[in-house]
Amino acid sequence: MSRTVDVVRRLFTAVANRDLGTLLDCYHDEVEIHESPALPYGGVYRGLDGAGRHARAFAEAWGPYQSTRGTPLDPMFSEGEDGAVTVMFRHRAVDVDRHRRLDTAEVGIYHVLDGKVARAQMFHFDPSELTRFLASRSA
Repeated sequence: MSRTVDVVRRLFTAVANRDLGTLLDCYHDEVEIHESPALPYGGVYRGLDGAGRHARAFAEAWGPYQSTRGTPLDPMFSEGEDGAVTVMFRHRAVDVDRHRRLDTAEVGIYHVLDGKVARAQMFHFDPSELTRFLASRSA
């Protein structure tokens, strides 16, 4: 496994385990994170401060529905050229109170620079499915 894929793999492990310290250590100082604007944590986040805000907003949205012991993402990594890594993975959540499950495919494209993730962009097949799931808690 290359160092490029290794840092993205460490990032995924940190996300699954809600390990903010390791997560931030995987990011370049000038990282850009892009999420669908349809999501409550959507938008563009820049720098390590932005990465921290993104992680906290993601955890606030999904924390009630995902285990802190590691939600299985089942990532498949593919290394491209110029530090690009494409990852296909599952976005999973369970709302025990409302007996609802979410299990949808997602793709992320990560660009690695100097051994750190400098850009991350997530592509949800249906962002409205995620927003409907999250809206169910207020219903």
